Amino acid sequence: MREYWIVDAFAAEAFSGNPAAVVPVEDGLDDRWAQDVAAEFNLSETAFPRPVGEGEWELRWFTPTTEVDLCGHATLATAHVLGLQGHAGPMRFQTRSGPLVVEREGEHLWMDFPAAEPQPAEVPAGLAEALGTEPRGAWSGSTGDLLVELDDASAVLGLAPDLAALARIPARGIIATAAARGSHDFVSRFFAPAVGVAEDPVTGSTHTMLAPFWSARTGKDELVAFQASRRGGELRLRMRPGGRVLIGGSTVTVMTGTLHA
Repeated sequence: MREYWIVDAFAAEAFSGNPAAVVPVEDGLDDRWAQDVAAEFNLSETAFPRPVGEGEWELRWFTPTTEVDLCGHATLATAHVLGLQGHAGPMRFQTRSGPLVVEREGEHLWMDFPAAEPQPAEVPAGLAEALGTEPRGAWSGSTGDLLVELDDASAVLGLAPDLAALARIPARGIIATAAARGSHDFVSRFFAPAVGVAEDPVTGSTHTMLAPFWSARTGKDELVAFQASRRGGELRLRMRPGGRVLIGGSTVTVMTGTLHA
């Protein structure tokens, strides 16, 4: 039997932000079992941390259908759970995307991630039809996602894409973004039907590309972002030297339990 947690990440209160399951393991992780557990939870990500040293864990993430190289909100949720277990931090994670560090600063947990510098890309054939709108341009990055800029925030909020058509676009997922007004610098939404996630509520990994994208346009090294899914979530971003970005957010425990399988 193993304990599990469901944690809302990038959330100030329960039932907002992005929920992730966290299942700590002590021994080596069986890939088939981990995938079955992630499918059973049926959340966008399930995280499996395994201790490998003092203040250090191997961390792997699974969607309901596949393992992924990088996941922000489930990393934030994992750090939240480890904090509840008495680990003060900094917490160091060994991942398929390299070493990641999470530290607490006040009410926020901050993840130190590699920035995914966006590179201009061609708008793929069929993307405008799948989105229902013509993008201003497209950019690719090391996350495997395709970023598209739309005319304004209302265009992002109003998207009702053809998910089957989006799944045929050659990318892990599609990030739609536009400048915002008021307390947020920009808004975004993220669709990843190709990896079993129709629309992710709040996505830390996409902001490794969104942060440098909007930093270059605004001239700001610190940004406040809003991912405009139905649940919605706020992220705080800090560009750092050496191609790094800090991604900050708050977390809330929603559920705990025991796995019997």
